[in-house]
Amino acid sequence: MNKIKDEIISMLIEHSRIIYSVISDMAVYYSTWAKDYESNKETLDKKKNKMQMREEDGDAIKIQLIQNYSEAGAQGLGDYVALILKMDNVINYPLELVDMLPKITLDGNKDEEIIKRYEKLINKTIQMADVLKSTIKSLRDKPDIVFKNTTAIHELENEIDTIYRQFLEFLYSNEKLDIRKLLRIRDSIVLLEQCADRIHDIADQIRILLYQ
Repeated sequence: MNKIKDEIISMLIEHSRIIYSVISDMAVYYSTWAKDYESNKETLDKKKNKMQMREEDGDAIKIQLIQNYSEAGAQGLGDYVALILKMDNVINYPLELVDMLPKITLDGNKDEEIIKRYEKLINKTIQMADVLKSTIKSLRDKPDIVFKNTTAIHELENEIDTIYRQFLEFLYSNEKLDIRKLLRIRDSIVLLEQCADRIHDIADQIRILLYQ
């Protein structure tokens, strides 16, 4: 069983690297889009394609893990298999965000505050993904680090909730903001908040593994 567990964790580690890569690419996409979308369409399309390819890599790991270890539940490792399903779900949110951003037009001067608030949300999301990567890497033999990191993920999720609510309040109180633009921005930051929620769910699942 220990050999199977090690093999599963190796696959989870690789998947966590993909999650971090996709979220990092999302941040680069956002920064380039916020500066000048029209002048950088080709670059942004390439970044989006890279993210989609990484999604396919993550999906392949998930499928392989499920196919190879479908009997893991009977061996007391079912929660590790459940973990890959939660992890794979995270990648959907950054991909949806980069699909949505081109539909939003920002003015670098008038919308400076919106840009700053986006950056705060995205930077905290990257932090969560980085801590998650470290947490999965420590699953084999560093339970103290795993517990510390899952606690850090919970704290980051609380910070993101606060930033998200403040962002919403800013949008709803901005009388000059076009309603269609407001709704699109709102929908985009909902994706970031949901991405953070899913990483938080993964941290909860990892806590379960600690006490098995």
